[in-house]
Amino acid sequence: SNTGLYHETWQSPSLMNVTGPKLVRRLEQWATERASRLERIANVAATRASASTPNIPIQTSYPTTLIILHDELSIALGKVRVIRGGPEAFSLRGHRGLISICETLGKKGLYPRSSPSTNKSVTGPLADLSILRVGLGIGRPTSHETGAVSDYVLKTVTEKELKSYHAAAMPVVQTIRDELFRPTGKV
Repeated sequence: SNTGLYHETWQSPSLMNVTGPKLVRRLEQWATERASRLERIANVAATRASASTPNIPIQTSYPTTLIILHDELSIALGKVRVIRGGPEAFSLRGHRGLISICETLGKKGLYPRSSPSTNKSVTGPLADLSILRVGLGIGRPTSHETGAVSDYVLKTVTEKELKSYHAAAMPVVQTIRDELFRPTGKV
């Protein structure tokens, strides 16, 4: 985990299939810590400003994007697919990790912004949470049976597959960089 004021990287300590609760718990902690740090920065800036200095507004809240980097069976090995949004934007295609994350966000009323299950609007540091899904193609086994797919996803990566993933690294990094520096206005 690499924590910062504007971003944090986090890797699930468990299989992605059940990672939703852990990821969302950490997301909530980070967002709360960030809001508190931004508030302290604003307070320090306000007390340091002299009477002759015009009040310069300090931004104390920022939209939050949850970027999920995941494997993707439905696209070719080494290709990258970027989707803004959860299941409402594009099917999760049975990806159990994405389902776990989106279900947990929904149960907590964090995504979509006003969850029908809680019937209330979200407030606080995650009030404007958005999702960016970055899928890295891993190809697909010939059989669509659950066991064959599980074996395929969990098998050791071959040299050819590893080269494909390395080649995809820069487009993935560029996608993340673009999101980090995206203007904070509504899209």
